[in-house]
Amino acid sequence: MNGVVWRLAGAALALAVLGCPLPPQPLPSSGVPGVYESRTPGAGGNTRVVTLWLQSGGRATLETVDLGKERTPAENGIWSAQGEEVTVALQGASEPLVFGIQQDQLVPKRWDHHVYGDSGLLLTRRAR
Repeated sequence: MNGVVWRLAGAALALAVLGCPLPPQPLPSSGVPGVYESRTPGAGGNTRVVTLWLQSGGRATLETVDLGKERTPAENGIWSAQGEEVTVALQGASEPLVFGIQQDQLVPKRWDHHVYGDSGLLLTRRAR
C-alpha cells in the first residue's frame, strides 16, 4: 500500500509540474528603450561623451560631445530590436550600428570602423 501512495504522489507532482509551465522569460530586447552612454579619451586629451537615446517609439538620437570643445549637432534616426540584437540606423550614416544586448550594456557587433574605430561603441545604460 505504501508503494502505491508514493507512486500516486509522484504522478501528481509530475502532472503539476508538466501542467503548469513557467511563464516565458521576456526577450532582452523588451527592456531596450533608455539612455546609454560611453566616456572615452578624445582628441587632445579631452573626454568624449557619446550618448544614445533609444525611445520606446523607435526613434534614436546619438550625441557626441568632446568636453571643452564646441558641441556638434546630434544625429537622429530609428532603432529596432530583435532577440538579443539592437540595430540603430542614423540619418546619413553609411551603415547601421548593430549591438548585442548584455544586461545593462549595448555591445558593438557591426559598425562603421572609419567613424567609430576598431573597437566600436560600448554603451552602458544610465541608471533608471
